[in-house]
Amino acid sequence: MAEPHTNEDRDAEAEDISRLWERVVPMFSLLEGQLERTLTHRHKLGLGQLMALGVLVDEQSGSATVSGVARRLGLSVSAASRILAHLERSGWTGRVAWPCDRRASRVAITEAGLAVWRHATETLDRELDHAFTALKYDERYAHVAARLCRAREEPPAP
Repeated sequence: MAEPHTNEDRDAEAEDISRLWERVVPMFSLLEGQLERTLTHRHKLGLGQLMALGVLVDEQSGSATVSGVARRLGLSVSAASRILAHLERSGWTGRVAWPCDRRASRVAITEAGLAVWRHATETLDRELDHAFTALKYDERYAHVAARLCRAREEPPAP
């Protein structure tokens, strides 16, 4: 028969999660800054812009609304609109009018945008692999990196 969980077990688990969070936030900020600089230098594309292109790549219909992109990225519609406007000025996305309502538009990735997304995603994957390998040996972040790497291998909890 299984032992019931006590409040002490829950408190210890909450404390462990709290400590993990305290390590994740600075690690995330460090990684985000490094990735932003690398992507901007190599591809003239920021991390948020790359993520927006990724949303457009994932869309089944080939186009999305600004609010749909905002929702997928966890941004305000205004912030998503600014990102998409920059991508459009760069020639990586284009606006497409809805056939049933010409006043509304959708955003679609262009061939040039798809090429940039492919190259930048390769860079992102390489940089993340390199960063997590390095972080495994940094005592400030080793525990977090190990848990994140392990999480990629484990199926999600029910």
